[in-house]
Amino acid sequence: MKLIPISAAMMAVSATVPFTHLCTMLEGVDRAKGKDNKKKIFKEFLDKWREFHNSVHKDDPNTEDSFYPAMRLILPQCERERIAYGIKEFTLAKYYIEILGLAKDSPDALKLLKYRAPSHAKGEAGDFAAVAYFVLKNRCPEKGSLTIQEVNDLLDSIATNNAAKNKEEVRRSILKLLRSTSAMEQKWLIRMIMKELKMGMNQAGVFAVFHPDAEDLFNVTNSLAKVCIDLRDPRVRLNEIAISLFSPFKPMLGQRIPLDGVEKEMHHEMFYIETKFDGERMLLHKDGDTYKYFSRSGKDYTHQFGAHPLEGSLTPYIHNCFASHVKSCILDGEMVGYNPQTKAIMSKGDKFDIKNMAEDSDLQTMYCVFDILLLNGQKFANSPLRERVDYLDKLFTPIEGRLLLGDRKDARTKAEVIDALNEAIDRREEGLVIKYPGSKYAPDKRKGSGWLKVKPEYVDGLMDQVDVVIVGGYFGKGRRSHMISHFLCAVAVQPNTPGEKPALFHTFCRVGSGYTLKELYQMGQRLHPHWRVFDKKKPPKTNILFPSGYKEAPDVWIDPEQSLVVQIKAAEIIESDKFKTGCTLRFPRLEKVRDDKEWSDCMTLDELDDMRKNAEGKLASRHAGIDDSGEPSKKKRRTVVRVEKPITVAPQFKAADTSKVQQVSAIFEDREFCIINGPPEHGKADLERKVVAYGGTVVQAPGPDTSCVLAHKVNVRVNNIISGGKYDVVKADWLLRCWEAKQCLPWLPSHMIHMSPDTAAQFALEFDRHGDSFTDDATVDSLKEVFEKIGEEKSSSKVSSEGIAEMEEKYFPNESPLGLFRLCRLYVDNCHVIGDQSTRIKDCPLDLVALEVRFHGATVSPILDSDVTHVLFHTSDLSRLDEVKALRRQRTKKHHLVTPGWVYDCIQTGAILTERDYEPHSSTDST
Repeated sequence: MKLIPISAAMMAVSATVPFTHLCTMLEGVDRAKGKDNKKKIFKEFLDKWREFHNSVHKDDPNTEDSFYPAMRLILPQCERERIAYGIKEFTLAKYYIEILGLAKDSPDALKLLKYRAPSHAKGEAGDFAAVAYFVLKNRCPEKGSLTIQEVNDLLDSIATNNAAKNKEEVRRSILKLLRSTSAMEQKWLIRMIMKELKMGMNQAGVFAVFHPDAEDLFNVTNSLAKVCIDLRDPRVRLNEIAISLFSPFKPMLGQRIPLDGVEKEMHHEMFYIETKFDGERMLLHKDGDTYKYFSRSGKDYTHQFGAHPLEGSLTPYIHNCFASHVKSCILDGEMVGYNPQTKAIMSKGDKFDIKNMAEDSDLQTMYCVFDILLLNGQKFANSPLRERVDYLDKLFTPIEGRLLLGDRKDARTKAEVIDALNEAIDRREEGLVIKYPGSKYAPDKRKGSGWLKVKPEYVDGLMDQVDVVIVGGYFGKGRRSHMISHFLCAVAVQPNTPGEKPALFHTFCRVGSGYTLKELYQMGQRLHPHWRVFDKKKPPKTNILFPSGYKEAPDVWIDPEQSLVVQIKAAEIIESDKFKTGCTLRFPRLEKVRDDKEWSDCMTLDELDDMRKNAEGKLASRHAGIDDSGEPSKKKRRTVVRVEKPITVAPQFKAADTSKVQQVSAIFEDREFCIINGPPEHGKADLERKVVAYGGTVVQAPGPDTSCVLAHKVNVRVNNIISGGKYDVVKADWLLRCWEAKQCLPWLPSHMIHMSPDTAAQFALEFDRHGDSFTDDATVDSLKEVFEKIGEEKSSSKVSSEGIAEMEEKYFPNESPLGLFRLCRLYVDNCHVIGDQSTRIKDCPLDLVALEVRFHGATVSPILDSDVTHVLFHTSDLSRLDEVKALRRQRTKKHHLVTPGWVYDCIQTGAILTERDYEPHSSTDST
């Protein structure tokens, strides 16, 4: 690395390293074959930088100068400190054309503007930086004169002035970059501005070469500057660096694990058992009279707890508790609420927020300490836990209700863990934390940290479940959009008369977890026919009671008689004014649908009150045990005492009681009906009573005198009747129309679910195949019905793309340009997938391309299924390219990967071009 001479005033390494050296390194990485060779080239550049840095700053070990100026150019996609440039390829192309003085229709200008088109960009189509290199190579100096620092300054200027909409300053900065850099440097500059280097070495690979803890620190801080400054010495590990006074960091976490895995995780050695407090994890930083408090997520709550001894809800009470030798320290602990009247630590479920507690609250703030990370400038992250806890006893004097030293006891077996857990259950505590004495403190680490957490809800059989009935639903978002994803549940009011079914229900809780998408879909299918819209302004008259103001009002509601009983597991019962019961569940999780229970068998208000009283709201009311083999005992099913019910006919087959129905009309005289089911607002029994009131008779099974079978929806029984072919099956809607008209209306084709042979022959003489009468005048309603039927027939008569293509070839050879993509099925990559949710990109540039391919005959698939022939990417966002390539390798039927340039060039030439020339490449692809 040849360096520019420096003066004493210019000590930043980036101000001495030419930008061309960085670009030469990137060019070498890009051309190298294999990950190891790429990493070797980058490491050589990094080692020279560090060597020079050490020689320059040997007298200043605390310098802030670091590899950051180069790293922010190597990993531009990770840069958070610099404002976005707001520049894309087309905008940059216009700047280049203007600065270079190119005619807009010149070949070079067209190459820049239409860099995706092979006809203009040739072999580099789709890569704007590579296209620009060929345009600029004869117009730029052979070697640039800028340093890395100067390039960063100009890029900062572009970003700042672009945000301020100062186009002239943006133009000046780009002009200076253009005049002072070579074409090769310009190529990499463009990729830095586009935040995609395409050098075949990804973010993880760069971090791994820089420092073994670099990626971990970046995941915690999201700051390249902090990574480069804190980890500039590769010999110093992260757990010490991340911990510094008055600087937030994420604390070490406990791993969830079953009871029978504790001994193995503790290496079959002695371990600590600590109480798991139900509060807010908080890190206390102290330096003399100055304090700071940071939450688990790094948020500063010093304003609440106090920065100095004379302010806040905690600092004034604990400042004098520290030993005289304690000048500075960092403590890890839990901030909890303490009731001085009952001398009890409160639970977060007791309706208070320790982070925002009012001064006049009956509770007071208490800090429970269980670890120390720094004392008087000495860090303990690399010290084992057994050494760290020795300092705690000499650190401060505990004070009741304000500062507590967490309890800790030694153990060796899971039996001791089970005993401790049972004691925690009896004391209504949240659970336990198991810690390995030799564990070092690793910020933000959970798995393999040596810390385990055990709660009653993690152990089968310890939690009381509640069986509640679903009475409402809420529409979901993301992958759960267009479906009910959360459920409102209720408990029943105990009837006064024994044996009666409940008539009233009180809303109790809302649950939205515990089931897979498949299970959610299955529940939705079962409940879908019975959902009704819930209007908060005009609430329906129902037997479901809500609190005043209709808090937690659902989007849809369901009659409990048509609903499901579900079993829910939760941590505890807490007070809440959002539900009619005045309480709800904390952390509810749906375990299963109780198909063995009827809607009337759900929990009652009395049972809920008993459960709250017995365990003070906690649902962990049973103890864990050990079976004969020495393992934690499995869950024992609760014996449910059931009342013996006489064998009887199922409700759907029972006839309505019509003994008290008075006849009001004779429109159905001498007519016999068999009613299978009815619409939600007029059930089977209601329809039967109406038929009798209008002079008809009702049977439960069709016979020789039955006029017709009536049904609202087709079920198994209706299908059996249809398969017999003897009876006309008429929609229940016809019956409702007869009631409205006060007369027995003639059947129309739109009324029929199924026609007997005689009725079908008669209709053929009176109506055409669309149901339009040959003799009667058309009405608005009849025309609507005919048009709806025609629309249904069109949608049901599916013609394949292959069939359409054959017809075009047969009847319109060489004359059907709009069928160019007829045999193509495209998936358009216009969604970001985050976790288990899919979010559509707003105003995605691919939307217009999708319309174009559909206009020319293609089918656009909403999902990437096995029938997709092409996947369309936009070059500005290739974040999902590697994932789609991996999927292609797994499938027998391969799909092509293309960019919009392929679409437009195919249209322009009138033929399907070779897709390989248009395949996008990600930054992880090796050359």
